[in-house]
Amino acid sequence: MSVCIVLCTVPEENLAKRVATVLVEKNLAACVKIIPKVTAIYRWDEKVVTDTECQLMIKTVTDRVEEAFLLVNKHHPYDVPEWVVMPDVQGSDSYISWIHEQTGT
Repeated sequence: MSVCIVLCTVPEENLAKRVATVLVEKNLAACVKIIPKVTAIYRWDEKVVTDTECQLMIKTVTDRVEEAFLLVNKHHPYDVPEWVVMPDVQGSDSYISWIHEQTGT
């Protein structure tokens, strides 16, 4: 089973902390980094929109991605939340082992 990083944005920092905490508590992620106040420019409802969001960087394993997605969707206010999975990331043996330990895999 490989380690992956998932990118997901949320509209505000309190929600980012709640989502990150639940993911870690449920062993669906080893770590979630919150990068506050990122600027997103995108098209929505035929308009170009500029928003400030928080970027979540979710470190997990491939076997936990689907369950993590369902949990995030349950708490997420967006119609179409960002969910981009970067599979098969590499890292030091000790860090990769730690991710596996934290996710119970």
